[in-house]
Amino acid sequence: MPLVIAHRGASAERPENSLAAFEEAARQSADGVELDVRLTADDQLVLSHDRRLSDGTVIDRTTAAELRLRQTLESLPDALGVAPGIVNVEVKSDESAEHLARRMLVLDLVLAQLDDRPGSQRFVLSSFDLDILALLQGMDCAHPTGYLTMGVPKPALALDVAASLGCSAYNPWYPEVDEALVAAAQARGLEVWTWTVNDFDHAVDLAKLGVTALITDHPGAMRAHLAAAGFVAPAPADGDEGAPA
Repeated sequence: MPLVIAHRGASAERPENSLAAFEEAARQSADGVELDVRLTADDQLVLSHDRRLSDGTVIDRTTAAELRLRQTLESLPDALGVAPGIVNVEVKSDESAEHLARRMLVLDLVLAQLDDRPGSQRFVLSSFDLDILALLQGMDCAHPTGYLTMGVPKPALALDVAASLGCSAYNPWYPEVDEALVAAAQARGLEVWTWTVNDFDHAVDLAKLGVTALITDHPGAMRAHLAAAGFVAPAPADGDEGAPA
């Protein structure tokens, strides 16, 4: 039974990475949410997929207070307070390769926030940045980690890298997932968390392959479709399925 994870919250119906999107994901009976965290110039953790705001302001070169004068950005602590179920924290890093200090800082801050949450709350940390994953391994991170990929020319090598870095999951772009990849991941002890799946029929095919999690913009509708196919439990009768935009 694959997990249904709301991509940046229920982002088809609410602004992505917003408290409203996470609350909507809970209403749609998502098993959890995925969110993106970045470090500001004054070392605050804010949620944003992109490095720049819509007006071009660079997040890591601007203080949190200045950023919020331009655009609403949620803080990680506020997001963790409302996010349902499993929280997949994607750690963003746009620093050049030699700037490990900033990577260490963002991880120290993220892990401190996770440590402040109730022990019953489950977290997964993921990143495209291999330095981030290597640092998490060196820090003896208590939370599972996942290697995000897209367009990898040698999936077997990427799977080996993920396993060598102590990852529990391999998180590929969904068109690149096939039976051979899932089997190869499982042979290395890796789960497959795939993104961003908004084609419901394709999601059923991925569930048949044995992926662990489907990350989607439409958690309610995804759960309803998978439930009809017998892969997940249906949402409670008073839940809101949502609808594709």
